[in-house]
Amino acid sequence: MAIEGEPRFDDASRFTLAAGRAMERAGRERFGKYGLTLSDVAPLVVLAESGAMTPSEILRESILLTSAPVVSHSLNRLEAAGFVRRTSDELDGRRVHIEITPEGLATEKRLVEEISQLQAEFFAPLSEAEILQVAEYLRRCLVAAD
Repeated sequence: MAIEGEPRFDDASRFTLAAGRAMERAGRERFGKYGLTLSDVAPLVVLAESGAMTPSEILRESILLTSAPVVSHSLNRLEAAGFVRRTSDELDGRRVHIEITPEGLATEKRLVEEISQLQAEFFAPLSEAEILQVAEYLRRCLVAAD
């Protein structure tokens, strides 16, 4: 993809998609050593911040998770790795809560450090003010798209 020269109007969406793919590729390399994907990291972060939740609550709280099947696959991998456990609701046995395990919490802390390093490397060419400006522009686009 040509990224040299002055950007054109239609470059904004292409660059946004390409940046997302580049971050995803770098994330795969970093998170692969834990046997996880970027989609697997999102539920761990949400659960570490908020405590036990249902899968639908996890989906609502994470900007990276796009559908119930993605959440389900991620939770299956996380459960198999011992990072989360499922418990039945005491009042409604059909309802399942997901909670992070101590091993999952320790892993989440390491993953958050990896994410911070990844972001620092990716955004190194920009100043802090420029990074905040990009974030604000993208936030506004996402709000308008919702």
